[in-house]
Amino acid sequence: MKKIYLFGFTLLFQIFFCGITFSQSIIYEPGNGLHLTSVQNKWDFLFSGYINSIFAYHNINQHNSIQNSFNVHRARIDLGFDYDKNYDLFFEFEAAGQRTEMVLAQIQVRLFDDNYIMAGKFINPFSAENNCSTSRLTTIERYSGLNSIFLLPGLDTQFGVMLFGSALNLNYYLSVTNGNGEAAQNIPENNNKKEVTARVDYKTSKEFNFGAAVDYAGEQLQTLSLVDHTFESFNNANISGNHFGLLGNFEYENNPFLFRGEVFHYNFTNDLSSQNQTDGFLGGYLELGYFLTGNRQNGLQLIGRFETARYGKKEINFLGPSVLNSYILGTNWLLHNMYSFQVNLIYEKANSVSLIPNSRKTGKDSEFLFLTTLQLRF
Repeated sequence: MKKIYLFGFTLLFQIFFCGITFSQSIIYEPGNGLHLTSVQNKWDFLFSGYINSIFAYHNINQHNSIQNSFNVHRARIDLGFDYDKNYDLFFEFEAAGQRTEMVLAQIQVRLFDDNYIMAGKFINPFSAENNCSTSRLTTIERYSGLNSIFLLPGLDTQFGVMLFGSALNLNYYLSVTNGNGEAAQNIPENNNKKEVTARVDYKTSKEFNFGAAVDYAGEQLQTLSLVDHTFESFNNANISGNHFGLLGNFEYENNPFLFRGEVFHYNFTNDLSSQNQTDGFLGGYLELGYFLTGNRQNGLQLIGRFETARYGKKEINFLGPSVLNSYILGTNWLLHNMYSFQVNLIYEKANSVSLIPNSRKTGKDSEFLFLTTLQLRF
């Protein structure tokens, strides 16, 4: 009897296994991951990821600061599942920090046509540069003004819900989130106010698109820093209360040329005080790119970029620099849509010396950075 049961179990297993085997296809797209897909295209499972190893050199090493260092900047694994083009799950995990963290965990459901609802932890839609995957950036880091907002913490990835979709050449996004998200940590809400973000993008042609966004949130006391491209501060300002942001961006790309930019401004509504040391903050960039050979999949690209980050009106006792400008020259060597080697030469210039004590920046108003990164996507 045991042999009969064992034979029956084995037969059922073989039937099931064979059914699974012959009803699926496995497709690997270099740089875009491994897809396990049903023959009828009813469902699709995605497995992908990338590792980004970085070297950083500072020309300043005072107060025992580290002048040069190697680091695994990002090490991420992505898992996704789509059923019938109507239901999607997506997870992204980061292993480059002190512990593994959930960067993204989002549920997406099609409502009708090309309109969707998303819930979980997702990228705040305010900034086009923030919405670009880290593995696809043309510079090693995003622009310094945006990084300053990330450190609040703000924007970045957050817990919430979002409606988004497209019609003709227009894309729209409307999200309600906690307002204090961070990609590297799962930060819980710390107040009863929520962040509301709306964004529209319009594509006039295959080569040109532009967008605009608004953002409103209320937060407890936070620190808004003027940071370089290794996230070290030239100055720190206290901010609190409600803030209202506006953003505009554009991009023109017609190989071998690239020209794009983005600028935002936040207004902080509380009166100037020791708890709210500036009434606003502006950040943005302009970028020019040119492929000497090839394209985004296989090519050698030159990049030139200007960035600015600046406080608005300051509280009378708040001292130190209020403007940080960055000048970047870079190269991107791209192979097979998988491999990239980036070099960034960066000159950071503040409008006065840093007064932060016992730091790399103390008494300095400028810095030279040399960053390189080697990245492999699978």
